[in-house]
Amino acid sequence: MPDTRVLLLSNEAADAIAGPLERAGRSVTRTANASEAIALAPDHDVIVIDEVAPPRTVIDVCREIRTNPRLAELPILAISSGDDVEERIRLLEAGADDVVARPVDERELDARIEALDLRYRRAKELTPSAVMTPTRRAGRRLVVVFSPKGGVGTTTVAVNLALVLSARQSDPVALLDLAGGVGQVDAHLDLRPRSTLVDLLRDGHALEDPGAFTSYLTRHASGLRVLAASSTPLSILPPDVTSRLVDTALSAVSTVVVDAGSRLEPGTETLLTMADDLVLVVTPEYAALKAVRATFEHLAATNVGFPEPRVVLNELFAHEMLTPSDIQEALGRPVAVRVPYDMVAYQRAANEGRPVFVTAPRSGPGQRFELLGRVILGEDVPEDAIGDPRRRRLGLFGRA
Repeated sequence: MPDTRVLLLSNEAADAIAGPLERAGRSVTRTANASEAIALAPDHDVIVIDEVAPPRTVIDVCREIRTNPRLAELPILAISSGDDVEERIRLLEAGADDVVARPVDERELDARIEALDLRYRRAKELTPSAVMTPTRRAGRRLVVVFSPKGGVGTTTVAVNLALVLSARQSDPVALLDLAGGVGQVDAHLDLRPRSTLVDLLRDGHALEDPGAFTSYLTRHASGLRVLAASSTPLSILPPDVTSRLVDTALSAVSTVVVDAGSRLEPGTETLLTMADDLVLVVTPEYAALKAVRATFEHLAATNVGFPEPRVVLNELFAHEMLTPSDIQEALGRPVAVRVPYDMVAYQRAANEGRPVFVTAPRSGPGQRFELLGRVILGEDVPEDAIGDPRRRRLGLFGRA
């Protein structure tokens, strides 16, 4: 029996698509009826949507499949009518995992199907909602990524960490851009969201209803769901709105990552108190460490509770300035993960809107982002994760 069962939704004359799939040794079920395809889908490993009879469209069928809980994670390959970027974006936003443009190259089609099938099989092998360390809500995890100093790479860490968690879990992962100001997450992922945080805030029902809430999430090609911020400056949300939004998000999606930015306001403090995991991003420089130290002192003085932070050292500089041990001494906390400097990987990520974990997963930064995901999930990690163990006696805050 063939390993991969492919369901092809197309017209009767779709031999140009069905032929290559069948010759590759897969089992292919063909149908021209969209309703029949949705009914048959649970018995297949990959769905290929080529053509749909009116009045439905390929986009309509993608959305119908994604709203069905039994089919929500089944991989979909959509065939676009041509190499139109806007059409491909609409298909991805509707729920397609991948898009191939006409004219279809047989080798490309074979490779895309193979990749989708492999990803799906790996996802099924993972424990659903792989929550290994205790959380406040059974089977739910809220990860807040924050730094009290801007320009240290908080969004970069949040985006890559969310992608890692999405790749390591079979259940959906959502990334919320709640940093305030102008949204950055969508640019990091090259997304063009139809709905943003501002639209959600206007919909009181969606703030309370998990099903309606998910309609405001933009689906990235990786499967990650994103609540994008506005393209115009927006203040950090007040505490009551923040708590309602996050509670609803956690009801809709088992793992939520929040980019909390670098402004410590009441809404941010609410996020810290709700977090199961706090990822604190620092760079090896005096100003960043001083800001973090001052934040710890403020939170302690105002009795704001927060989980023990996972300190991520983001080495933004080509030359070493302070070692991880210097930073541990200054903060009184260990460095959980050190993300090494890599100018080429980050420049490519910034210019293409494709994060390091997508473009260069085996690079130094890509491997450390994966390591951070393993730390968050409670998996075993190498003891030398922070790198350089040397210690210096710099007396940072006394500048001795």
